[in-house]
Amino acid sequence: MFEGDPEKSSRFNLQVFLGFLLGTVASLACLFAAIFFGVMVQGRNWIFPLIDAIALVFVGMFALKKARQSSLAAGALISLSLALLLDAACAALYFSR
Repeated sequence: MFEGDPEKSSRFNLQVFLGFLLGTVASLACLFAAIFFGVMVQGRNWIFPLIDAIALVFVGMFALKKARQSSLAAGALISLSLALLLDAACAALYFSR
């Protein structure tokens, strides 16, 4: 009578959680890349949040393209969005000093 998988939601939730962890690792990689490239440009502390935001946007654009096909990409997109919001908040606090 009904066609489809009724237990698909638990697998979907696990894949979203694993994608969230993958996005967390990707955002940490973006942070370390921003620190590495920011140290090359000495004397400008404002460059760290800018490089991190650019890296997060590029990785997020890749995850956004794959979000409809993969639950992992959807979870990664959630994590990367939260990391970008945290980066923007830290940058705003830095510039308000």
